Amino acid sequence: MKISTSFRQLWLGELPLHEAFWRWLVTYGLILNLGATMIGLTLVLAEVSIILAAIVHFLPLPYTLFAAAGAWRSASRYKGSPVHATAAKAAIVLLFVFLLII
Repeated sequence: MKISTSFRQLWLGELPLHEAFWRWLVTYGLILNLGATMIGLTLVLAEVSIILAAIVHFLPLPYTLFAAAGAWRSASRYKGSPVHATAAKAAIVLLFVFLLII
């Protein structure tokens, strides 16, 4: 499967909830956000402009918004237990807030 097809399916909420949430939002989002945070902290320690460090820290934000929206849409289309879909949506909100903070 092409990556562009996966991005499209994620955006439209066509991926299974577990894939949209665990792979795209949690795994890839965490990797991107931790990497950006580490680089941002390195810039702060190197006494580079705090503005540049903040920009680097927030660079993954568009991806995080994209993945969160796709996972939310997948949860809305989920055919299993409504409890799972609601829990996923609550986790999406909490994870998004957490990723903004780290």
